[in-house]
Amino acid sequence: MNSQIKGMQKCVKSAILLCFCAFSVMAETNKVSEPEPDNYRTENYRASVPYSLIGATVIETPQALKQFMTLHDPLLIDVYPAPNKPDNLLKTTLWIEPRRETLPNALWLANVGHGIMPDSLINLLKQNLPSDQAVVIFCEPNCWHSWNAAKRALELGAQDVVWYRAGVTGWKEAGFALETHTPIRP
Repeated sequence: MNSQIKGMQKCVKSAILLCFCAFSVMAETNKVSEPEPDNYRTENYRASVPYSLIGATVIETPQALKQFMTLHDPLLIDVYPAPNKPDNLLKTTLWIEPRRETLPNALWLANVGHGIMPDSLINLLKQNLPSDQAVVIFCEPNCWHSWNAAKRALELGAQDVVWYRAGVTGWKEAGFALETHTPIRP
C-alpha cells in the first residue's frame, strides 16, 4: 500500500514537472529559433542557440530544473570553458586553477563543449557520463558549449540527457545557491 502511494506521488510530481516544461515551451514558441546544425558548432560559441536538441530533454528555467533535480537526482555537468595550464610554463611559475561559481554538486568539466576536441577531453566526458541516471549539461545562456556537450553525450551513448539552456546565470538570477569549483581535468 505504501509503495502505491509513493508511486502516485511520483506521478503527480512528474505531471507538475511536465506542466513547467510545457509552459516553458509555450513561452518560447513566439521566438525565432536558431536551427539545429548537423554537427558541432566550432566558432562563435557565445551566440543564439537552438531551442531544441534532438534526443535530449530541454529545460529552460531554473525553477523547472530545480523541480527536475528533486524528482530525478541527476548528475550535473557544467561545461564552461577555462584556460589550461600552458605547456611551456616554467616549473618555478605558480599556476592557479581558475575558479567558477556553479550549481551545487556539479562537476565542472571545462572545455568538453568545444566543437573540435582532443580525445582526452572526449574521454573525460565519456568517463563522467552516468549509465543509470539523468545527466544535466549546462554552461551559460546563449552558449554553444553546452549544446555541443549535450549532443556529444548523446553520441557517446548517454540515455537520459537534459540540456539546461539558462545555465549558471539563470540559476543565480533565480536566487538559488551556488558553489565555487575548479575544473576537473583529463
